[in-house]
Amino acid sequence: MLTVIATISSKNIDADVVLTALENLQKYSRQEVGCLRYELSVKSDAQQTTYLVTEQWASDEHFESHKNEPHFKAFGTQVTGLLTSSNIDVYNTIG
Repeated sequence: MLTVIATISSKNIDADVVLTALENLQKYSRQEVGCLRYELSVKSDAQQTTYLVTEQWASDEHFESHKNEPHFKAFGTQVTGLLTSSNIDVYNTIG
């Protein structure tokens, strides 16, 4: 099993567009075979909004398949130029 932690940030002016794109990504990702968990969290300050995406996948193969899904690629297109930072960490689940 894999745990994926992604953090993405945008200027507050772009936060609604990014949130809508993330909500669509979450909706369709949760329907994928092998998706065990897909949660969104958010924090904001005066200048930016940061989203934390926490995912669990049954296997590396499921996660790799996820990255080739149309809704995953659409998310990338929708947020192009809107993100001020992004980071994705993938962990192997223990136990």
